Amino acid sequence: MRTLTLGLAAGLYSSFSAAALQPVSEAPLAVKTAVSCQHNKDNSLDCVTSKQFTILHPSGREQLSRIDFTYPAEDRMQVERAEVIQPNGKVIKLGKSQIETRAAPNPDAGVSRDMQTWMAFPELSVGSTVSYRIKTHSVAQPLVRQLRYQLDLGPQKAREDSFNFDLKSTRPLIWRGMMLDDYTVDASADRKRVKVSLRRPRYLNYINEWNNSALREWPQLVIATSDQPQDHFGAHARRYNEILAAPLPPAAAAVVAANQGKPAAEQTAAFMQHINRNYRYLNDTRLAERGLVPFTLAEIEKHGYGDCKDLSTLLTAMLRRAGIAAEPVLIYRGKFAPPLLLPGVGAPNHMIVRANIAGQTWWLDPTNPFFQPGRIMSDLQDRWAFIIGKDGVVSQTQVPMEPARTDLNIKRENALQADGGADVSADIELANSALIDTILQDRYQGVSATDQSLCNRLSNQPEGCKVQRDKTSFMVPSVYPLRMSVRDPRMLEKISGLFLYDSHFKGVWDSFDNYKRNGNLADVYLGDASAMQSDVLLKGAKAIQPAFECKVSSPWYEVNAKQQQTPAGIRVQYRISNKVRWLSHAEINSPEFAKLIEDARACVTQVRQIVKL
Repeated sequence: MRTLTLGLAAGLYSSFSAAALQPVSEAPLAVKTAVSCQHNKDNSLDCVTSKQFTILHPSGREQLSRIDFTYPAEDRMQVERAEVIQPNGKVIKLGKSQIETRAAPNPDAGVSRDMQTWMAFPELSVGSTVSYRIKTHSVAQPLVRQLRYQLDLGPQKAREDSFNFDLKSTRPLIWRGMMLDDYTVDASADRKRVKVSLRRPRYLNYINEWNNSALREWPQLVIATSDQPQDHFGAHARRYNEILAAPLPPAAAAVVAANQGKPAAEQTAAFMQHINRNYRYLNDTRLAERGLVPFTLAEIEKHGYGDCKDLSTLLTAMLRRAGIAAEPVLIYRGKFAPPLLLPGVGAPNHMIVRANIAGQTWWLDPTNPFFQPGRIMSDLQDRWAFIIGKDGVVSQTQVPMEPARTDLNIKRENALQADGGADVSADIELANSALIDTILQDRYQGVSATDQSLCNRLSNQPEGCKVQRDKTSFMVPSVYPLRMSVRDPRMLEKISGLFLYDSHFKGVWDSFDNYKRNGNLADVYLGDASAMQSDVLLKGAKAIQPAFECKVSSPWYEVNAKQQQTPAGIRVQYRISNKVRWLSHAEINSPEFAKLIEDARACVTQVRQIVKL
């Protein structure tokens, strides 16, 4: 990406070498899997898992040199068999020194008591087979009364030669699945047993997809003892409301008292800032596996840290003491939320807060190092969520998608020189996602690194770049202005005594052509629905082509471009907005999207033109 004006579409410039399903002949491993589980009355689970890997290519050796299993300290795991079978039939059983159990490494932002058992397999070569059988006992998490078991059967770097799964329970089971054409699912007449088997060998692995793409749906099956959120989370709701009914600890109470009487939005901002300033994110399970159960309010304040459920519980309590309606929310955090086949523990991975602020719904995440009042963050938009009500009722809801807003507004003057260089001055307004990215870069890489990045995006070859801007902070304003100046010796390309001006606007559409030509299969992530607009004066330039204006509209993008000659030079205006967060594979390959590419390229190509000085 060369210019700041392409910031909106930056993610589209990922690698676009040939992308498709990897041929089965390139599979590094072949695997046979058998899993048999018993769901017990106390909601614990006993499983026996057998796997057999055959190495098909040298890269398969690295994948099998060591196999790790990480599990909570409360659970149990036993390796019943582990061996290597050589191509000549020689069997090498793993000794005690090759199987070891120890404390698992702590996560980056947590302290755990997890255990880890690893197996190191010797003398591996192409044709060797690694085989093991393990037995596990998983205890029920605190307050979890219902089973939810998920089988993810998506892409993997192994050819599946056989797969057999068998789950028995003392209670009736419900199952929901998707994209299971390659599998057979059988449920017993009494609904207390579900069996899954692979119909035929298969290999599903994607290669060379874009970095900003993902499969949003894949073969999966979920088995549960209930399809009601209340059954899965009702006990948690009661415990949350018990914790929330306790008095606020001193520091939190003081902040609530200090902001009493202020508008709800100001109070909420103060509470978010208090948590950000005084607490750090840390998931602490040293004393016990808490599952979805937070610390008490007093413990959270005493620790000075907490994970999402702790910080969200504290924020909920502060809001309620201030008279603001608020509830904890279980949600899946990420660029997208997988389809919810059945509710239960393991479906959500995060907790936030829903609050009613002056009649508007705010979705608050106190784990973020920034806060934009009223805005739903990118990783929480457009997805299902579970509300833990004050009355103890757990209900499912939908978090909306934010409407498109202008994230980047640039007004720049390029004072052109006889050699094709230019002195560039720009007034820029950042907002929403573009501003949040800048705040995060300031925080984690430093202001100097951010300024350098801004300079590189404004100019082809920046010299003497200067950035004037205020210091960013936890609070995200609605608009963040900055001013930049830079010398660009390569603003124009000299051609036969004339000069070529290229805005590089057509790159986004070229990249979609490459997506289709190279057989990409994943969906493409565009980020928040947003707009970028640019107003450029090529000072001292004279247009050869006549003035033009064009507009392209579609369900996915809108593009506007306009050029006119003024006494001061050529003025070029450009605006592009994406209306959606994701483009599906089917949409990109549709005739309607092909028409969008054709029309948009025809529009923006006119901006690329020969000019006279």
